[in-house]
Amino acid sequence: MALIAHQSLRPNKPLRLPHLLEAFSVIIVPGLRNSDEHHWQSVWQAQVPHSKRIQLDDWATPDLDKWKAAIRTELNNSDKPAIVIAHSFGTLASASIAAENPAQIAALFLVAPADPDKFQLAQHLPQQPLNVPGKIIASSNDPWLSESKAAYWALLWGTDFLRLKNVGHINSDSQLGVWQEGADELQSLLRKGLTTRAQQHGVAHKKNRAA
Repeated sequence: MALIAHQSLRPNKPLRLPHLLEAFSVIIVPGLRNSDEHHWQSVWQAQVPHSKRIQLDDWATPDLDKWKAAIRTELNNSDKPAIVIAHSFGTLASASIAAENPAQIAALFLVAPADPDKFQLAQHLPQQPLNVPGKIIASSNDPWLSESKAAYWALLWGTDFLRLKNVGHINSDSQLGVWQEGADELQSLLRKGLTTRAQQHGVAHKKNRAA
């Protein structure tokens, strides 16, 4: 886990998304009340033609099982491992799905997690490292989760951790625009994840040859 204090940027140039996204399906998992057109998730989705947003009948009620079912539907509709890009309450469901279905998920990008204790969900979330490359990005003044709690869940789940300075809930109110810094962090996560999996594959291949 890497703990990095960093100042968020508000770029005014076009978004550069990772080319590595082309090799995977991309699933957008918003939090409560969905992500509006000014949210970075919506901006990214518009620029990734093959991305899919989960579908829910009720975005206002925090129902972990329904969020998980919606993610599972998109995973089952894809023939490729998925990059899951989640925000707020959506990060809790995404981590839970990753613990249950690690083979279907190539990487988890978890931004501004909601506090599980506010929804009495902490005991229902994974209590061990996820077998999926992941990164949690939190803000020093997020009203939905303290940075110390965000760091705790990152440590528990075995994900990388990045702390941004004073960007609130990292949503539309944060006025991030295209949020190029976030896309760059996603790129670094994908590169690290592919390298780690290649190394693991190499070790497994050597063991099979030795056997």
